Amino acid sequence: MRWPLLLTPVLVGMLAAPAGARSLSDIAAFATEEARFAAVSHRLVRAGAGWCPDLMPQPGWLLEDRRRFDDDELSAVAQVYDAPGDGPFIAAIAPGSVADRAGLVRGTVIAAINGHPVETPGDEATIRIDTVIVTLAALDPAEALTITDRAGRSYRIEAAPGCASAFRLERKGAQAAANGVLVRLRFDLAREITDEAELAAVVAHELAHNILRHRARLAAAPQGRSARLVRATELEADRLSVWLMNDAGYDPQAAVRFWRRHKRPLIRAATHPPRSERIAAIEAEIASLVAARAADPRARPPLAAAPPPLE
Repeated sequence: MRWPLLLTPVLVGMLAAPAGARSLSDIAAFATEEARFAAVSHRLVRAGAGWCPDLMPQPGWLLEDRRRFDDDELSAVAQVYDAPGDGPFIAAIAPGSVADRAGLVRGTVIAAINGHPVETPGDEATIRIDTVIVTLAALDPAEALTITDRAGRSYRIEAAPGCASAFRLERKGAQAAANGVLVRLRFDLAREITDEAELAAVVAHELAHNILRHRARLAAAPQGRSARLVRATELEADRLSVWLMNDAGYDPQAAVRFWRRHKRPLIRAATHPPRSERIAAIEAEIASLVAARAADPRARPPLAAAPPPLE
């Protein structure tokens, strides 16, 4: 996937979001959920690499920036993340990922990618993280890359193509959301979902929105972003999430369990299907996947190959 290297104000607005922890224990808990998020999201993007229409390098990290925290939190941030100095740094690394194998650790500041310094085109809280994301997305996912840290050490990162998306844990905003570039998950929801497979169900649903380009397709729809079309995209994401979970080694039935357990809507019901309809769509897609893979073990999700027009 090729995103422009120069971050426009519109893209910055898409990527930026507020943060804010309040104590050492709070930040430690936040970092713990970032680690879970990194592990789950990495499994999903790598497992879907064989059929995702857009790919990017997926080293297996979640990034942070001290700018996302208040001044009175910075001492605790330094303790929890062990991040020396300033700049975008690694908040979490998925076990077994290419970043993990390269020797990168939590707290590593990313100073350069393939010898090119990470620029700072503004002072927004996430602009340096966003620059890393967009820079990676412009690279060939089939090629290795080199990361240079703040101390000048270089790390060779093996090629690891994955579905094109980045991930961020937030303290405010929607409980779970995707905008075509990022998948965001709110800290309190992540902490509530103690079952890893259920967490994967939520992340896979949001990742599916990006894979299916729902933001762009809704914008291009003849009727515009109507509630009816938004509901249609929600069901599409539920269905594609089944394939993402299955290929990542998660039981897709975890999505059914999540919706039966999670009584509160993730977003207003006016634009999202009722739980019963979502569960029915997920169960039907599980049956379709089982039948398709029985006939052809290499079968790909039809939705990813040719999503129907939104009309």
